[in-house]
Amino acid sequence: PLVSIVVPCFQSSQWLEQLASEVKQAMVAAELSYELILVNDCSPDDTWNTIQNIAATDENVRGIDLVFNTGQYRSTICGLLQTQGEIIVTTDDDLQQPPSELPKLIQMLLDNDNTDCVIASFDNKKHNLLRNLGTSIMDLLFRVIYKKPQGIRSTSMRAMRRPLVTAISEYSTINPNINPLIFQTTNRIRSVSVEHQARVAGKSGYGILRLITLMIDNIVSVSTLPLKCISMIGFLAALASFVLGAFYVLQYFFTENIKSDTGFMTQVL
Repeated sequence: PLVSIVVPCFQSSQWLEQLASEVKQAMVAAELSYELILVNDCSPDDTWNTIQNIAATDENVRGIDLVFNTGQYRSTICGLLQTQGEIIVTTDDDLQQPPSELPKLIQMLLDNDNTDCVIASFDNKKHNLLRNLGTSIMDLLFRVIYKKPQGIRSTSMRAMRRPLVTAISEYSTINPNINPLIFQTTNRIRSVSVEHQARVAGKSGYGILRLITLMIDNIVSVSTLPLKCISMIGFLAALASFVLGAFYVLQYFFTENIKSDTGFMTQVL
């Protein structure tokens, strides 16, 4: 297939058939050969059985069943490692990122040979205030820490060329966060505006604690900023110790000289 589409799945059995159907409609309409890889992140519901049923009736669909829950980013990396296409697309399983918009990303990548990645930009996100706030903070972190290109939004809906996927898959980090890895690997990134929909059912798994943990992972797991900060603190501590040591040495000799001079004057008097 030309295109490989990777979707990490968790508690999404109710609408996975709709997702696979919409992906098929979009790709057939765009006349693009594709494979759809659905990665079950050890979901406690009927997600894996649903994936098996979809794969049994659609030759374009493959399923991966993880034996324990790893989180969205690890399960996505797992899917990336199994792809066969030259263009690899990632998207969420909640249908907030409409499959009908996938050809937009793919076509922009095909039309621009000097582009490694196209990331979706949602102008009107259907998320709650907390989720939008967390996204804004992470966007700021990415610009400061990873030099994210101006005007590029950090979302999980993206299309990448095979060499970029190979490169980011080789990073050995316990908490792989795909967008920071992309920003550290290439600056040949474009953005395309796509529609964003409300969830068809259920609720987001990103609460306040999950968002805070994710922000910490973004800083610690991929960035070298913590190491640089610790190195700078160590340098400043060493410099302060040297200055303080020099001060005490000078103070010692200055005090000894004063004692010597005072003793000489006393003897003369």
